Order: sequence, then C-alpha cells, then structure tokens
Amino acid sequence: MRFELPIIALAAFLAASPALSQAPEITWKERLFNPAPSPGDVILPMPCGGAMTFRSAAVPSEQLLADRRITLGGADDRFGYSESSRKTHVAGPLSSQGDLGSRELLIGKYEVTSDQYAALTAEDCPRPSNLGRLPKTEIAWVEAIDFAARYTQWLYAESPEALPVEDGVRAFLRLPSEAEWEYAARGGIAVSESEFLSPLFPMEDDLAAYVWFGSPDSSDFKLQAIGLLKPNPLGLHDILGNAAEYVLDSFRLNKVSRLHGQAGGVTVKGGDFFTPRDAVRSAQRQEMNPHDETGLRRLETVGFRLVISAPVITSAERLDKVRAEWLDLPKTESALAGTQREEDPLEEIDVLIAATEDEPFKERLRGLKTVVRANIATRNEQRDRSARNLLRFGAFLAQRIVDANTIVTAKERALEALQDTYKEGDAPLVKLEEDILKARKVLEFDLRTYKDTIAEVIQDYPPQVIERQLPILEEELSARKLVGLVPLTQVFSAHILQFRAEGNLAEGEILDDLT
Repeated sequence: MRFELPIIALAAFLAASPALSQAPEITWKERLFNPAPSPGDVILPMPCGGAMTFRSAAVPSEQLLADRRITLGGADDRFGYSESSRKTHVAGPLSSQGDLGSRELLIGKYEVTSDQYAALTAEDCPRPSNLGRLPKTEIAWVEAIDFAARYTQWLYAESPEALPVEDGVRAFLRLPSEAEWEYAARGGIAVSESEFLSPLFPMEDDLAAYVWFGSPDSSDFKLQAIGLLKPNPLGLHDILGNAAEYVLDSFRLNKVSRLHGQAGGVTVKGGDFFTPRDAVRSAQRQEMNPHDETGLRRLETVGFRLVISAPVITSAERLDKVRAEWLDLPKTESALAGTQREEDPLEEIDVLIAATEDEPFKERLRGLKTVVRANIATRNEQRDRSARNLLRFGAFLAQRIVDANTIVTAKERALEALQDTYKEGDAPLVKLEEDILKARKVLEFDLRTYKDTIAEVIQDYPPQVIERQLPILEEELSARKLVGLVPLTQVFSAHILQFRAEGNLAEGEILDDLT
C-alpha cells in the first residue's frame, strides 16, 4: 500500500479497493474494537466489518464564542522548558442536538489498532485477532492524518448517518489538538479543578492499574493490547503510557507561561511503554522530527487516536451569529485579553497622545486616560477584595476540616472503647460505625473543596496579589476577634504556594498540616 496517495485521489481509491467496498455492517467481535464497553460509547462502523469507539468530553458553553480556560503543563522543573504551566482555552466542536450549551469533543476511547488501520489501508481485509488489538505504531504523522481523511471519506460514502451533524454540516475525523488531547487526558469536567491540575488524573488504585509504563511489573517494555487496564475519568483507555500519541500541533518550547513562537517538529503526547513510572504525567510532551534519512519517520513507540470534529463556520447563519457575538465581546470580555496592551493600557494612551499634534484630540485622550485609570483602580480593588475573600474562605474551610477530623477521631475512639462491651452486629456498634462513615464523607468533601479552592486561587490570582492581601486579611481577622483563624490562613497560604510549585497537594498532607 502506498501511503503517499494524494487526498485528491481518494475517490478513485475508495471505488477500486476491495477492502473498502463492503457494507458497513459491524461483524467484528466487540472485544476487538471495544473490549471494555460502557454507557455513553459512540461507535462508528469501519470497512471490513470493523468499528471504532469514541467517548464524549463535554465542554460546557453558553454561546459559540464561549470557551473554557484551562491550565495545561505542570510544575516539574525537569521538564519546564517544554511543560511549564500555561493557560489556554478549549471548546467543543460539536453540539448535542443543536444545543450550543451542551458542546462536546468526541475522542477515541482507545488508540487506533493495527486491525483498524489495515481495514482502511490494506488491499485485503484483515482477519481480526487479538494480535490486531495492539495499537498501530511505526506510522508517520502524515500517515495518521491520511488515515483520518480516508476514514472520513469512507463514512461519507458508506455510512454518512453514523457521523454527527453540526448545523447541517456532517462531521469529520482528525487528530486532536494538543489542548483537546490534554483536556481529555486530565479528565475534563469529570474531575474537580484541583484534580485537573494534578500531574495524573484521579486513580483509586495503583498507577499500574491504569497505565502501561516502562517496568517489568507493567508493560515489560512491550506494546500491549488496547483496553486491558482501567480508564481515566472520561472512560479513555491507555491515554497515558502504552503508545505515545500524535496531535495536530507542531512542537514549541515553553516560555514560562506560554508557548514559544518557533514551531518545530511533531508533538507527541502521553508517554509510552518505555516511560519510567516516576515520569508518567498528563503534561508530557515531546518533539519528534517527522523525517529522517530514510524518509518519513516511524517509531515503534508512537501511535494515535482520532477525534470527531466539525468546521467552525458551518453556514451563513452561523457566521452571522459569530459576528454578532464578536461585536458583543467588548461588553463582557476584552478583545485585548492576554496581550501586553491589556497589562498597561495607560502607556498605550500615552503613545497615542505623543503621536498626535491635534490639541483637542490630546485633551480627549487625557480625559480617556483618567477614566481608564479610574476603571483599572476599581478593577484592582475588586480583584483584591475577591482574593481576600477566597483566603478567608480557605481559612473557614481549614477550620471545618479541623472540626470534622476531631469528630471522626472522637467517634473512632468511642467505637474502640465500646468493642469490649458489645459484640459485632450489636445496634450501638452498628449505629456508631454508620456515624463514622458519614463523618468521614463530610471530611473528604471538605478536603476536596479545600483543594478546589486552592486551584481556583492559583488560576485567578498571581502570587504577588495573594502575598499583598494576606497581611491585610490577618489584620481584619484580628480586628474582628477571629484571631484563631489567622494561623489557618497562613497554612492555607502556604498550601497555595506548595500547590503552585508542585502541581499537587496530598489530602493526607493537608490534614497533617492542619491538625
């Protein structure tokens, strides 16, 4: 099979290939394309009786130009040049039944397998097997893109109704963007803010239950079949480890809080079956040169998964909506958000004043500068009050955690004391055990809320704002005779610094620091 076949020749290829001429009935055994079925799976047919499974990653949105701000990367200085924490935005390309408030990304539940790849590229249909459940690796980036195009064209020709429709336009398949990939890998909105910022998605069991990493006790340094381990919170299998995965974006270095301007080779995400246990992380990103001396570069460690997407501008009516929303943006969100001019608009006005000789216009600009300065001052005051309120809330949460832990400890001691008086199953013991379970759930909820509040502070306020507001809050608390909260405020502030530096904070460590 020649992978260099141009996209414009796809129609002729589709008509001529016997592997692609079969009806889209799914005849493969489910374990070969969806070994861990679960509610919400979206299944598309493939040539040769095959199929591919997708999962939804919801990205709530109230309008077309709304998107979700997320923090990608991590705090590990070993990889800071590539993975330092940065903010970006993601939006779902598809809406659920035309509801713009229910937008989603549909992403492959598993990595594309060898059998699935052969079903679209081989001259003859593959015989589906367990060996064919291995992820397709040793594939070039352009071949993965070509595969997505072939699959789309086959679905358009043989099973168009299987693809979602966005505003009357049928969807298509492609590689995920890096932001989409990492958003889904971290767990999307299925996890809390603090869990999203952590190096790994929440795991109830050991890492080896979710990830094929480089160890004799895990991958044994070999590629493994899809779907044998537990999924992440969105139901995605092998999103970390096993085969690393291509994304659409070119690789760029990290420049502290943003990506550097130079675009390089291909970006590969997620680690592989050689990645050491202590290097497994959602932020992992590496550069791969798409070419070598022999031609297109292919690695045994790199594969891919697909997403189902749609055009942004699907119709004249949709374009009108986008234009209307864009014109309304200044009322809700600055068009200069994230730019240098937003940081110091007063300097920008000074430049305009210096550039004009028109004295009346200069006076108008000076008046505008006064208004802008007043607005900035008001905004800063509101920001500072909000930061102090979050610090105060953190201190109250810390007190709740202390109180809840005291209740759990007291009840556990009471249970231990009564065990000599009653035997197992007696009503007093059963009642006390139920009370302990409830008290522990309250404590767990408070700890999660505490971490989520820290994550909110980190995302919305730079360190200098928190540093300035902390002594003001301590003075306010003392003046209100709430001196007992001051030490808790200091612990909360220390936890903010630790979470910001390390990207995570263990709940047991929180409890130890507070109690």
